[in-house]
Amino acid sequence: MDSPGKSNQRVGRKKKAVELLVIGGKQVWDDREAMVSLLKRGSVGSFAQHQTIDLETNQELPRLAPVLCALFPPAELADLLGKELAAQMLNIYQLEMVQNLFLEHELQTFLRAFHQAHIPLILLKGPVLAYTAYPEPHLRTYHDIDALIQPHDLPRARDLLEQQGYEFYEEYRSNLADSNRAGYNFLKKHTDSWLEVLIELHTAPHPSEIGTRFDVAALWEHAQPLEILGEPTSMLNATDHLLYLCWHYRFHSFGRLLWFYDLVWLLRATEAGLDWDALISHARDQKLAATLYYCLSWCRDLFGIDVPAWVFTGLRPPSMIRLLVERVAIPDVVKALTTPAWEERRILAHRVMVDSVGELGVAAWRALFPLRATIRQRYMEHSRLPLQIYFVFYFVHPWVTLAKGCRYLWRRIARRVSPG
Repeated sequence: MDSPGKSNQRVGRKKKAVELLVIGGKQVWDDREAMVSLLKRGSVGSFAQHQTIDLETNQELPRLAPVLCALFPPAELADLLGKELAAQMLNIYQLEMVQNLFLEHELQTFLRAFHQAHIPLILLKGPVLAYTAYPEPHLRTYHDIDALIQPHDLPRARDLLEQQGYEFYEEYRSNLADSNRAGYNFLKKHTDSWLEVLIELHTAPHPSEIGTRFDVAALWEHAQPLEILGEPTSMLNATDHLLYLCWHYRFHSFGRLLWFYDLVWLLRATEAGLDWDALISHARDQKLAATLYYCLSWCRDLFGIDVPAWVFTGLRPPSMIRLLVERVAIPDVVKALTTPAWEERRILAHRVMVDSVGELGVAAWRALFPLRATIRQRYMEHSRLPLQIYFVFYFVHPWVTLAKGCRYLWRRIARRVSPG
């Protein structure tokens, strides 16, 4: 663990961050205004309409606790959220700080062990963003540690983690029969603490229904060295990192505001040296041009991120795609990104946000006939049926999907024709 001197330095950095974020320059004030708009029309808007917000299940507010508590003094937070909810958020903030001090130590140990064992890795998501994109690490807390490793290093990595007290576990029963799996989970439980450490090792980005093509060899070739907590590691370069986070946000159907805010801070940290031409080229190669187009436009419109106009010209999807995304799936960006009731629209956007009209047919086909791993996970995860008979559900899933689509359209038509 850190010495008292280092702990005092960390506290000092946090106080400085709070002063900077709350009292400081125009950019932070823009974030305050943007957050007020997002929350009042989203989760907090539901609270104002006397709908209960359960912070145990809510996907938006708890993970934003460090940011919101830094942006808003307690009195302003109470005005924004209400006294009861603000008090709960402050408690969550304190728990997040304790948990991250614990995970910070585990992250340092993890990086040192892999470096000493000569197992290269690329650190992903939360920890990298905390130390390279956000103005202070404590503003971007994380609940697990994600890393990309080479497939041939997986057996040694598993042995190393088990020596450190981690246990391998299957997140889904369907993984047992998935020959294309790319993720492996390890958990360490402490008998004297409620805190747990989850490490997810990836050999590639998860296979998905959205047809993205990641060149994993190129990710390794272009990775950049990084030092975190005094330990050497690697991270994706700026272009690959931005595309990966956009893909990850879409992969999860744009379902967590923190992941959108990650894009905002990554762009702030990298925009001065970002190679926009390479970004456009790589986005098209990876079938992520439309995804990047919308993620960048939301960052520009909601948080004032400066993106050259010609970048949008180079990424703009065909008019049919724009019609489906902007008029059907996400006609109101703020509500779509923050309101639980808009989950179906976000899922639709996840499907139709493709780069060409021809890919819409592929997306429709995948919606009716998903990958085997998806069918197994959706229909057989809690079943005692043998995984080998997954094909039976291909006769069921298309009708379930069509029924859901018809219900969705019927509700939209009913809302349009209803008085008022």
